[in-house]
Amino acid sequence: MKTLTTLFVVSMMALVGCAADDGTAEISDATMTGTVGGQTWTFAAGDTSAFLSEGEDNFFATLYPTTFTACGFSEPGGNHLIVGIPKTPGEYEMSLQRNMTFVVGDSQNLIATKGRIVVDEVTPTSVKGGLVGTYDGQNEVNGRFEVTICPN
Repeated sequence: MKTLTTLFVVSMMALVGCAADDGTAEISDATMTGTVGGQTWTFAAGDTSAFLSEGEDNFFATLYPTTFTACGFSEPGGNHLIVGIPKTPGEYEMSLQRNMTFVVGDSQNLIATKGRIVVDEVTPTSVKGGLVGTYDGQNEVNGRFEVTICPN
């Protein structure tokens, strides 16, 4: 009986550890920060792709740690995020169908399915919300964003 009790306790501890690491932590009220490619990353600006977002339920959005001219012809390089942001306010769990990509350098795309995204407000020119997303310990972000919606 003692062995069975010990096994039960160890199993429950493992389950609690898994639950705490499922990428569904609370979304911070601060500007989105974290790590991308093992480097410190803080959201500065982002926009949507009018072409890739047209007729879809999500905005195809790119988030960068540097400012740039939104909806222009060139975007910054380097580490950034690609996120499918729902066009309707609400709370959404990430999955295989709703995910985000950690783009590391010019060649590595890491698809994250652990996390949650909240859309607070959608206007004709921007979408505001927050997200928490994790690929691994070197690629995880949490916080708030406001992304420019590019016209079609």
